[in-house]
Amino acid sequence: MIISIGSRSQPKISAICRAFSKYPEIWMNSGDYIKFMILSKEARNSNEQKDSISKVSLNPVSLEETIVGAKNRAFEAYNYALEQAGSCDYGVGIEAGIFPVNQVKTGYFDTSACAIYGNNQFYVGCSPLFEYPQKVVDRVLNGEEVGVMKDYFGDSGKGRKGAIGILTSERLYRDDFEESAVTMALIQLVNSQLYM
Repeated sequence: MIISIGSRSQPKISAICRAFSKYPEIWMNSGDYIKFMILSKEARNSNEQKDSISKVSLNPVSLEETIVGAKNRAFEAYNYALEQAGSCDYGVGIEAGIFPVNQVKTGYFDTSACAIYGNNQFYVGCSPLFEYPQKVVDRVLNGEEVGVMKDYFGDSGKGRKGAIGILTSERLYRDDFEESAVTMALIQLVNSQLYM
């Protein structure tokens, strides 16, 4: 089985590999192993405001935009594997973003959306929701990336620890957080008979 990953981010790659490995019923009948491919093209130039793979802003600010970014990553990854290997079972993409919620303190929740593309359809899931501090939300709304806010998150904002690792005092790391999004997307894939 070939699973193509629409990111070069180590926490996202780890999250996808771990989640799929927990569902042998998906890949056991396909040669008893999984071959993971990593999308190797660059996501963006440093001066661009949109990611060329996800085709959404660097900081999505709606749940819809976040899911669209994940779907675009999954579809790009799927097509990349078709071009490079001649086949692909699933393309997988993860996109993080914030979205408005009136009933919370800052007015925004953060989540990671995962989209899996295969069998001519998408399977979508999201990670748990949490709030950033108001100053972080304000900066995101002004176009700044959370992962590069070194004054809040040090050098680990884009790494395995991520902002969530800082905010949870290292009780939950970014790869664990994003693995939950992949697992939620896998619900529909492994229970496809319930979603017909």
